[in-house]
Amino acid sequence: MKFSDYNSIRVRDVNRVAIHADGEYVLYWMQAYRRLQYNHALEFALSEAERLKKPILIYEGLRMDYPWSSERIHQFILEGYLDNKQEAKELGLAYLPYVETSKVSRNKILFELSQKACMVVTDDFPAFITPIQISKLSSRIQCALFAVDSNGIIPLANYGDVAGAARILRFRVHKLFPSSYIHKSIKISKSDLKKIPALNPESLNKYRDSIFPCTEKSIREALQDSRFESSVPSVKGIRGGRKEALRILDEFISKKVNDYATQRSIPSSPEEGSSSLLSPYLHFGNISIDEILEKVLNYKRKSIWAPDLLNESSRGKREGYFHENDSINSFLDELLTWRDIGYLFFFKKPEFRKGLSVLPNWLQENLKKHNRDKREYLYSKKDLEKAKTHDELWNAAQLELVHTGRMHNYLRMLWAKKIIEWTKDYATAYEYLEDLNNKYAYDGRDPNSYTGILWSFGLFDRPWYPERNVFGTIRYMSSDSTKKKFKVKPYLEYIKSITPGEGNLFG
Repeated sequence: MKFSDYNSIRVRDVNRVAIHADGEYVLYWMQAYRRLQYNHALEFALSEAERLKKPILIYEGLRMDYPWSSERIHQFILEGYLDNKQEAKELGLAYLPYVETSKVSRNKILFELSQKACMVVTDDFPAFITPIQISKLSSRIQCALFAVDSNGIIPLANYGDVAGAARILRFRVHKLFPSSYIHKSIKISKSDLKKIPALNPESLNKYRDSIFPCTEKSIREALQDSRFESSVPSVKGIRGGRKEALRILDEFISKKVNDYATQRSIPSSPEEGSSSLLSPYLHFGNISIDEILEKVLNYKRKSIWAPDLLNESSRGKREGYFHENDSINSFLDELLTWRDIGYLFFFKKPEFRKGLSVLPNWLQENLKKHNRDKREYLYSKKDLEKAKTHDELWNAAQLELVHTGRMHNYLRMLWAKKIIEWTKDYATAYEYLEDLNNKYAYDGRDPNSYTGILWSFGLFDRPWYPERNVFGTIRYMSSDSTKKKFKVKPYLEYIKSITPGEGNLFG
């Protein structure tokens, strides 16, 4: 298979070291795009393996000491291992899954595998620990290391500079989308791999005791034998992995997508609401933007959707460009414009987090002016974590996060705004927001996690008047206005139903 010239801009030469043509295999280090389909990084690795006439080896590893590590996050990732092992077997690809536990100590397996490789290909995810891990491996190995952007349908490098608002990026999205869709990632079949030689199984004999068995039993054992930073349990009924992601996508398209534009902002249970529920699966790379687009755009079509069906008269507008169905168009605008604005913000300078220092000058002046304004309510981190505030709607949103690893989209914005209002200063608010979100949310530790937090401080927004206490000219939100806008009683009843033993949670 050949990697398209159009997508070559996705490939970053990390260490500028020569490819070792006499190496044993091409190593694909899967660390963010945890899937074997619709994955530009894997496609590039496969194309190089075919060009070099070498086997490919896929290595998927998981350490137990990453920040905010917990049973909740770990189990979700490990359930994806099961799907990847099965798919690798079906495709005839060599797959080496590794999981660190207190009984299986971290070793030099990735480094040793790299020493035998012609080259290493990995995922160019621009946030959390991935940029650090890429940098560390780059400094240690003697073969070429390439990082490939498979974060979205449009290569992030094609966007140019960071966009200061969604309306600015939307024009670029619409301009770049047609060509990007034509060159989207693919579903790989065995016929695509026929020119790639198989890896000799004896090459992995040394690591036999380190290979994770990828069974339900081995997941339970790994969780028991791991030391986590946070004691956050997994959530019954929520499962990670590609199969579950595809099931949820199909359910969204068949039952919810038509109501997305009108219903998505109404606080509700996951079952009653119109949100896609795909965010955790996108974050962990179980599913790609490309295949979501493909399925949604072909919803109820008799012929295959193509870019010539785009409404060019609506280019740059929030409505009408992608699809005649308002709800599909609204969903795709969220999926592309609002997701990519956060990823682009990180892609220009990949790093663990983005803090308040990245906010534009007008916000820096605003924060400086109002940082120590008197707060009517002040809550400790413990009070907030345990949902012990005077605000029943905020408490409900926090409880949803703690108990389910999710939070309703609209309430997530309100949740963040209130923490700004109820803490002594902005730095403390940011600290609490980062920790609570990354500790409990399945989709935390993501570029959009950080830009979502920073949006609550005014990023990608404009000044709002009149100027207020604490917020200044940052957009203000309140629980009272939310209750006037939406009927929240069903949502509150839903939260009570999933937290029966919590006691007096609503004031």
